[in-house]
Amino acid sequence: MRGRALSVGFAVTLFALGSAAPAFAAYGALAFDEGGRKYGLSSNEDTQSKADDVAMKECGSDKCKIVFRTAARECGAIALAETGTGWGGGKRPNRAAAELAAMQSCQKHTKGQCKIRGAECNR
Repeated sequence: MRGRALSVGFAVTLFALGSAAPAFAAYGALAFDEGGRKYGLSSNEDTQSKADDVAMKECGSDKCKIVFRTAARECGAIALAETGTGWGGGKRPNRAAAELAAMQSCQKHTKGQCKIRGAECNR
């Protein structure tokens, strides 16, 4: 009887772990079209391929390219110069740090002001 209870408990644990795996998947990406200044961000997707596809679709241009990918517990941000072509992206462990990195990167490429245009975090 005890062996059977352990077997059932083990099976329930395996089922719970197996069915919970997708909930813990957290992939993201930033796609950017430098010429058209279009971008797409994704987060909390089940696979990296899906995250890339979502970011590319949101970017909406055939010239978009994946700039970076984010993993679990990472955030990504993009900043664009208000005038000109300057832009910057950043990925860090939290949103504020990712936004700061994006702003610093953007400011290196413009004399004008940069503004955060998007930020996403994975769980």
